Amino acid sequence: MTQQEIHADTSNHQIDRIFGSLESAGFPRSIQNVLLPEWVTPEVLSDTSASLEIAAILAKRLGLRTSPLFDASPRVESLRRRDVKYKRSIPNKAKNLTASTAIAVSVAESVASACGVGFIPFVSTANALRQEVLTSFPGNWLGLRNLLLFCWSHGVPVIYLAELGIGVAKMDGMVIHTDSRPVIILSKASPLWAWQLFILAHEVAHLALGHVAPNEILIDEELSEDSYALKDADLDERTADAFAIELLNARPDATYIPSDSHINFRELADSAFRFGKNQHIDPGHIVLNFANQSGKWEMGIAAAKVLQGEHPPAPVIINEAMWGQINPETLPMETLEFLGRVTGSNLE
Repeated sequence: MTQQEIHADTSNHQIDRIFGSLESAGFPRSIQNVLLPEWVTPEVLSDTSASLEIAAILAKRLGLRTSPLFDASPRVESLRRRDVKYKRSIPNKAKNLTASTAIAVSVAESVASACGVGFIPFVSTANALRQEVLTSFPGNWLGLRNLLLFCWSHGVPVIYLAELGIGVAKMDGMVIHTDSRPVIILSKASPLWAWQLFILAHEVAHLALGHVAPNEILIDEELSEDSYALKDADLDERTADAFAIELLNARPDATYIPSDSHINFRELADSAFRFGKNQHIDPGHIVLNFANQSGKWEMGIAAAKVLQGEHPPAPVIINEAMWGQINPETLPMETLEFLGRVTGSNLE
């Protein structure tokens, strides 16, 4: 379904009113691309007899009550309220996260129901958690792949939320505590394993430190270049950053400065690889940590790209793990299709 088709005149005044009400409540029409199945064509939208089914799909995907959408003046009412903690809101860059949050909750609940491993809480100290990850999933260092698999082994799903439509803002990371388990959502638009690793470590820290209670949502709006680590006024964010740094580096407050101030990005990548392999620290994290301390983000990101080489983008790795860990037979086909659309991936 194309953007042009979505904006077509449906000649269905009930659906038009519903779409208008949703838009006023913070759900842009562009998200219909990911919310509605492919069989909902412009012809179907114009059929008044299909209004109830379409409204039911929208309500289900957004966690809304269906009946208020059919009032003469449609209303948007949530099925349940969760306490939401907004973190890392960059001044003058605050976003309307209503739509992406609602979709993330729907995705989290679906994936949580298909996760066959019971939730096992994380230990509350970073070094102990680091040792547990490396013992359970050995590797040259604690990186994106083994931290992902470790989360799933504890019954904590990790999902990457792809682009959701024109004008639909996303957060960088969040934790949704469903009825059965917490779920981590990553959605920063970066292909770099090292970036997604730090955000994942930060969200893991929130869980290990008890920052998210059942039926709560914690949203890290933006983990940008200005807030990679230890630069936030919020106490929870500072402690989560400190935990993440110790988890990834085996020591608190770890920072990196090259011995040669005239080093280029390729030399930085080579030095980080050798040091990281020796110390069991992800080299990509080392170069982004260096960039955060020095302000040389262009060099740090270029070095991270060199280190990643020809490996697939991070979102591919995150969602490959998701499809490999859930039991798809427990979910309806339309839910699996929905997961594919919002994650930008497919069940193989």
